[in-house]
Amino acid sequence: MTLLCNDLYRKKKNKGIPEHVILASGVHNRYWVLDVQDVTSTQSCTEKHLTITCSKTTESRETCILKDGWESTPVAVGDVVHLEGKCVSGLWTIDRDSGFLVLLPDLLISGTSIANSIRCMRRGVLGEMFKAFDGGSKQMLNGTIVHDIFQKAAMSSDFSPERIQTFAAEALRSPNYLGQMYSLKLTQADMRQEVEEYLPSLSEWANHYVHMSPQAGQKQLTLKLPSDGALSTQDATCSVTVTDYVDIEENMWCPRFGLKVKIDVTAGVRIHRRGRKPTERIVPLELKTGKESNSIEHRSQVILYTLMSSARRCDPEAGFLVYLKTGSLHPVVGNHMDRRELVKIRNSLAHHIGNSLVKVEGRSQMAPLPAIVSDKQACKYCPQKRNCAVYSRYCFSLFIAVNPQAFVQSESEHLSPVHLQYFSHWLLLCTLEALTMENKAGRRIIWLQTAQQREKSGGCVGNMQLAREVSVLSDGVYKHSFVRKEGDQTLTGLIVGDRIVVSDQDSVLIGLATGYVTEITISGVTCSLDKNLSKFSSNTVFRLDQDEGAGCLSTHLGNLSMLMENTPTSERLRQLIVEFRPPQFIDSLSSVLPRDAKDTVANILKDVFRRLNKPQKQAMKKVLLSKDYTLIVGIPGTGKTTTICTLVRILHACGFSVLLTSYTHSAVDNILLKLKRFKISFLRLGRAQKVHHDILPFTEESRRAEGIQTLEELEQLYSKEVRHMKFFIFYPCKCFVYVFYIYNNFKSLMFLFNKKYQQIPHSLTFFSHRRPLTT
Repeated sequence: MTLLCNDLYRKKKNKGIPEHVILASGVHNRYWVLDVQDVTSTQSCTEKHLTITCSKTTESRETCILKDGWESTPVAVGDVVHLEGKCVSGLWTIDRDSGFLVLLPDLLISGTSIANSIRCMRRGVLGEMFKAFDGGSKQMLNGTIVHDIFQKAAMSSDFSPERIQTFAAEALRSPNYLGQMYSLKLTQADMRQEVEEYLPSLSEWANHYVHMSPQAGQKQLTLKLPSDGALSTQDATCSVTVTDYVDIEENMWCPRFGLKVKIDVTAGVRIHRRGRKPTERIVPLELKTGKESNSIEHRSQVILYTLMSSARRCDPEAGFLVYLKTGSLHPVVGNHMDRRELVKIRNSLAHHIGNSLVKVEGRSQMAPLPAIVSDKQACKYCPQKRNCAVYSRYCFSLFIAVNPQAFVQSESEHLSPVHLQYFSHWLLLCTLEALTMENKAGRRIIWLQTAQQREKSGGCVGNMQLAREVSVLSDGVYKHSFVRKEGDQTLTGLIVGDRIVVSDQDSVLIGLATGYVTEITISGVTCSLDKNLSKFSSNTVFRLDQDEGAGCLSTHLGNLSMLMENTPTSERLRQLIVEFRPPQFIDSLSSVLPRDAKDTVANILKDVFRRLNKPQKQAMKKVLLSKDYTLIVGIPGTGKTTTICTLVRILHACGFSVLLTSYTHSAVDNILLKLKRFKISFLRLGRAQKVHHDILPFTEESRRAEGIQTLEELEQLYSKEVRHMKFFIFYPCKCFVYVFYIYNNFKSLMFLFNKKYQQIPHSLTFFSHRRPLTT
């Protein structure tokens, strides 16, 4: 497998620089690789010499020498790279002690993925591919709540036991966490017990490290910063106090290093050493609720945070791990050696992600993944275990004739070759679509084009300043009003409902906040954002970019993965979608319609049947008789929307609930507006910014605003609308309607739709592209 991969990636790419590639010199340089040569130096050491250019004409060329371990970087002709270090007379030298090479810098990889790749590169690649795969757990929810409590206490500068208890009580009543408890079938009592185990340690941590505490500064730590020079063990002993909280969940996108991170807490600290003047730093704090392991994965995350912070402000040189269950603080130094090794891992990960396709006999196929590690314990608890096994089963049959590892067979033995072919086929199509989307634009336009350049093509408004005070809409959602600083007042680049990313005008501070456009006037834009930007100077100038990379295809791939699960539900779906088992129908409507609903249904049919044509009537009957699904096919204008409305009215009269979804919010709202006239009760799921204004009173957000604070009240809200959930109607496009009969409890799937605010399940529609079904 290794030989094949190397052979594929070493094939020379077209030396012509594509039109969409943007190159630059300076601090934010971007070079195109023209040639790669493996060279043996005079000291008999292997080096890699790159011929590079930052000019589209390729006339101006420079040389980059990679050595001391950097020569293993999987860089190839046609790659874009960023270089950190010094260039002397057109020569860059990246070695053990100086410089970085960042491969494919526009590919922003999370610090978590890099940390996960330390022991298994394969897990890191799969984690970036199947981003929406993790369904959550009690432990994860507990960690999120404890993080939230700590962060709220930090921003209020109050870690007193009473205040901590108040924050905990508020968190356990918050709509977001209640919803997650509902999804995971947990109780508030369960979560309260889990959370309360951590609360004393939070106050204890503050007593030891927050500067206002009388006990602060008494704990001794060992900390040697690179700028400290040579320190004895005794002189390296110091105390650390937290003096300020700069930010919570600080979002950083950094194309300089090809990284993206979200830092739990950014804090100002004061370091006290014996016989020296105290020094102050702004450092990242990484909060951990698990075992106090001080592991290489935990430390690596902090080191990457220090590297990212150095691109936004003065190099902190160190960060801290905070273990919330014990209240312990572990300093982590971000020295050049550790940063260097993590950038190398990031480059390997970027190479695999950026070269996920290979050509075999002229056709695109998914490339083999990095090798499976021989670590049964690591594989046993890996969240990507199923994806790893399914991918391996298919790739092994394509590329190499050896038996896969035992866990691969056990995790995928329930899948037939047809299932594996289906998985590979749609994984390939999704990857090709993602590549096409990225080549067209993607998020990289935010840092590759100025606000003025992007405004000309739409999707951006620049030269914006905050107009008035920021107000709080809900927990973690803030209302911002921006106006043009000067110049042209016409705003044409965005529309209401657009998802946006807010950066500074010069794209130095990229991805400060994300959110949605809620209102547009001639000279201003109002947004709901996930960060409060009022901390920035009143003179700060912002740009608002449409976030074209938000949705991507992670939902599709997540559902494709779930389709391969070894569960009765997934098995049934595979039979219908992959194996094309014909749908089944019952014989008589009498077994479907409850006795007490027959009069109501008869009145509905009497009211609408005279306006329905024969195919519409046949479609409705087929749906009511369906045991699996019914596909209704019709060109635009043939009455599918009317048919859906009538079906919902009949099903509602029978006491059933219906989940109605589509790829667009407007398609859903068009049907709900019709149903509203018939006084059909419904609960509109999704972000309020995307909902028709006449439907807003029916949104989950509006209903929750009535004062839901307990899980029982939330149960009542959902149960009222999803009782006896039996039908799922999916309206994916202008020509198809899918109606699925639901066998099992739909509660968890309904909440997944609500929680992710996305139309699901996309994977259920895949079969229509291969063999359309008719009623």
